[in-house]
Amino acid sequence: MQNINDELLIHETVPTFIIQYKTSEITASNFHFHSGYEIVWLKQGEAKYIFEDKVYHLTKHHVLLFKSTEFHKVSLSANSVYERVVIMFTDEFVSFDHPILTKFKQFLDDLPSPHYVLQLFTWKAEQFEHIVDHLLREQENNQWEQKSALELYFLELLLYLGREIQLSYDPKSHLSTFHASKDIGVHERILKEINVIWDTDWCLENLASRLHFNKYYLCHFFKKEFGITIYQYIQQRRIYEAKKMLINTNMPIHKLAKKVGFTSDSSFIRSFKNHVRMTPKKYRQTTNIPSLEF
Repeated sequence: MQNINDELLIHETVPTFIIQYKTSEITASNFHFHSGYEIVWLKQGEAKYIFEDKVYHLTKHHVLLFKSTEFHKVSLSANSVYERVVIMFTDEFVSFDHPILTKFKQFLDDLPSPHYVLQLFTWKAEQFEHIVDHLLREQENNQWEQKSALELYFLELLLYLGREIQLSYDPKSHLSTFHASKDIGVHERILKEINVIWDTDWCLENLASRLHFNKYYLCHFFKKEFGITIYQYIQQRRIYEAKKMLINTNMPIHKLAKKVGFTSDSSFIRSFKNHVRMTPKKYRQTTNIPSLEF
């Protein structure tokens, strides 16, 4: 397994639409976010997709839908296969206000957390793959009305997913909804406790006590399963929250620093610059949210 030695945000332009078939085990080493939405179809292998409060252990023919603005990261086991198709798109991709796209976005917005997993059985996956292949071929070949064709196939894909989502609520259907394993429950319990303390003057001993774990075991388990240390996770979470506040509020830097758990504005600025490669003030003046490896 390989990781990209990236920071939380690298200043890049997000494409309005891209679809990629990938087998590389290279993933972003840190938690990250960017504008738009993602659809991930795991064709072979397994991967953990980690969000702020949820962890999904994806296996063959799982399809994950989520808002890319969510704090997220991929974690792979050593020597694991990671064959997937990833679709990224923004609100600007479809040139007209189509009800299928509107309902897809509304579906994610109405969930407790804006991510959802479908599990496709083999006979379902064949139909899904047929639509995906159309999109892959169309993107590779610059033919007449390519953009229009991509929009049409993309809307067909959303229509297919929308209908499968509706079927997933029917216990008599051939589609099963995603159920977390016992191990994933442990992951989510750890994240839940960290969500309580990430913006405080926390200490490892208290966190381990709340979880009823030995602190050394907790550190080992977290690093093994999430790919980073607890300290790194909390720092990245603080920077993520700070970025949102820098974009969405006019809060002074010194107040914002304390709001996200830093003891001083100087330590906040230093940490922010280390992660983002620019000062908070400079970041506030920017509007582009980058794309990272997935």
